Amino acid sequence: MAATSDPVEHMNTRPPADNEMAESIASNDDALIDCLREGENDCYETLVRQFGPGVLSTAKRYLRSESDAHDCFQETFIAVFQGIDKFEKRSSIGTWIRRITINQCLMKIRAHGRRHEESIEHLLPEFDENGDRISSVSPDRASAKIDPVDRSRTKRFVRDKIDELPDTYRVMLLLRDIDGYSTKEAAAIQGISLTAAKTRLHRARSALKSLLEPILEHLEYHADM
Repeated sequence: MAATSDPVEHMNTRPPADNEMAESIASNDDALIDCLREGENDCYETLVRQFGPGVLSTAKRYLRSESDAHDCFQETFIAVFQGIDKFEKRSSIGTWIRRITINQCLMKIRAHGRRHEESIEHLLPEFDENGDRISSVSPDRASAKIDPVDRSRTKRFVRDKIDELPDTYRVMLLLRDIDGYSTKEAAAIQGISLTAAKTRLHRARSALKSLLEPILEHLEYHADM
């Protein structure tokens, strides 16, 4: 790949390419990839402008720090630029970039993951001696009801509850239920067995359900996520 200046660093200092050729390249994966492989700066900038918002949104979803999310944005596009010659077009370039973004996020999470993670045992279902589930809602959870009409507030509430989960379970839930990867794909992304992924997913969903119990009658968990 030809040497270029860093398009991520300078993308806001130059005017966007605003012509028919740029629009054609942006709307055509093959043309964009070919242009990137030729080392054209305008194509790097087109790529960042087209996919940058999604990359940053994904990074903010996985990472707990705003600065980490912005670092991940930079690192994702550096990885994309360095790896474009090896991209085999088995998926769309957007799908490839999202996978790179998530991998960059997971590397950051692992780097911070030496800290102690709180147990979620108290959030998992309890069963009586007959094997029936014991349902209980603590007073503090019962007081956490929100107006179901306020959809944006409801979504924010769900996001906040997901963020309360330890990273081990939070990441599994994000991969499977928010970003739509299959359990097998989520396992591969995390480098764990399918059995371990299934266990994490079950525990993550159970813990989140416990956190959301006060508003479950008003909430469609998968709606509009």
